[in-house]
Amino acid sequence: MALPAVLLLAGATLLFTPISALAQVCLGSPNAPGQFSLTGDANITERTNDFGVGVEANVPGPLGLRAGVSLEEDASDERVARFEGRVSYDIRSNGLSICPVTGADYTSRSINEVSTTRIRIPLGLSVGGRIALSDGGPALIPSARAGVAHRRFTQESITETDNSLFVIGGGTISVDEFFVRGEAGLDSADDVDPFFSVSLGVRF
Repeated sequence: MALPAVLLLAGATLLFTPISALAQVCLGSPNAPGQFSLTGDANITERTNDFGVGVEANVPGPLGLRAGVSLEEDASDERVARFEGRVSYDIRSNGLSICPVTGADYTSRSINEVSTTRIRIPLGLSVGGRIALSDGGPALIPSARAGVAHRRFTQESITETDNSLFVIGGGTISVDEFFVRGEAGLDSADDVDPFFSVSLGVRF
C-alpha cells in the first residue's frame, strides 16, 4: 500500500470514529494506567522474519513503555538478535490520545569474523484511541504514528548514517485480559522493506 494511502486510512479511522481515551493507547496498547502486559511478536518482511517477546507498561500518569527482544532469520538462514524499546508520553486532546514517541532498535551480527551493528532511533508523533464495541465486551484500539528515524550502520571501521521517514498504522482487539494487535509500516529508506507485524498479549 502506498504511503499516502496508509496515512489517509489512519487519518480517516482516527478522525471519523467516536473514540474515548480510556487508556494509554498511542502504541496500540490496551493497558489501563498501572497495568503491564506480555506479548509474543512476529514481524514479517519480504526478506527477513523475526519472532520474539515483549513487555509493555502503562506507568501511572502519561508515560507508556515497551521493550522487546527477537530472533531474526534472513534469506541466508543467518540468525540475529534484535533489541527494541519505545517510550511515549500521552497528551490528551478531545478524547484522542496524542503522544510524542521515541526509542531505539539495536541489531548486532557476526559472519565470517566480520561484525556489523545497526541502531535505529525513531522520533515521531502517535495518535490512538479506545472504542468500546459493546458494554463490558471487546474493545478496538486503532493507532497510527509517523516521524523520522536516524540510523547508524557500522561494519568494522566503516560507519554510515542516514535519516528516513516512516509511518505505521494498525489496530488492536482487546477481549478481557487478552489482545491481538496487527500493524503495517512503511519507511522511505531504500533498504527497508514494508513490514507487517502481529502481537498476541495478556494483561496483568
